[in-house]
Amino acid sequence: AVTKRAGRKKDASSANQASGAGGKPQVRKAVFESTKKKEVGVSDLTLISKISNEAINDNLKKRFENAEIYTYIGHVLVSVNPFRDLGIYTDKVLESYKGKNRLEVPPHVFAIAEASYYNMNAYKENQCIIISGESGAGKTEAAKRIMQYIANVSGTTNSEIQKVKDMVLATNPLLESFGNAKTLRNNNSSRFG
Repeated sequence: AVTKRAGRKKDASSANQASGAGGKPQVRKAVFESTKKKEVGVSDLTLISKISNEAINDNLKKRFENAEIYTYIGHVLVSVNPFRDLGIYTDKVLESYKGKNRLEVPPHVFAIAEASYYNMNAYKENQCIIISGESGAGKTEAAKRIMQYIANVSGTTNSEIQKVKDMVLATNPLLESFGNAKTLRNNNSSRFG
């Protein structure tokens, strides 16, 4: 029997082989592949042939169903919250974005952070990343991942740099508290069970 699960086909014989001791299925951790693979949908919506709400939503849906939660619209990154761990924020994935142009790698919040970090160093100008979205869209998570990237790539050559990195990473609880605040649209009680 052929079953379809998470976009992969697997027959009964391979399903039996995947079972561990005691006949219990093994749980496999999600793995993010940063190498070029067959692209699902369009990774940059400016390349869509017919622009309409339906075409944009269909493209985002195709990518989401294939665990591709990031899509560009030019220099803007669109993110669709998967509400589960996709394994896309590991150190290995972070390393794959270091020093790369955003067009060399799949769309990701690390690509936006790399572009900002590059421009900050190359042009010696402050950078600003605007994160916007509905309640529960993943704004706080995106901000934390950008800080993770910047802290990782900035190096630790002296104690002053390390002190600044520690201060930036220490803002996470503050971000979380703003994320938990009551708004006109949502009291965020879902975050507390």
